[in-house]
Amino acid sequence: MQSHILSNNVLTDNILLIADKGKIFKGGYIAIVKEYYFQNAWSDKEVITKFRKLERMKKHIAKYYKEFETDNLTQE
Repeated sequence: MQSHILSNNVLTDNILLIADKGKIFKGGYIAIVKEYYFQNAWSDKEVITKFRKLERMKKHIAKYYKEFETDNLTQE
């Protein structure tokens, strides 16, 4: 499994998880984005977005994380 940091936050980082080639996550997903939003001073709210296709995941990342480069993201 590959993991990439999408953005650095104060408490937690938004991360991208991509399954290795020939493998998938439970439920048939190949990529998962874990995003954290401010909840209070001690914790963040976690929002998990799952993807079954790399193209859909790349569109999501391009829309919300413009500074993150998606050209080299593949299942390896």
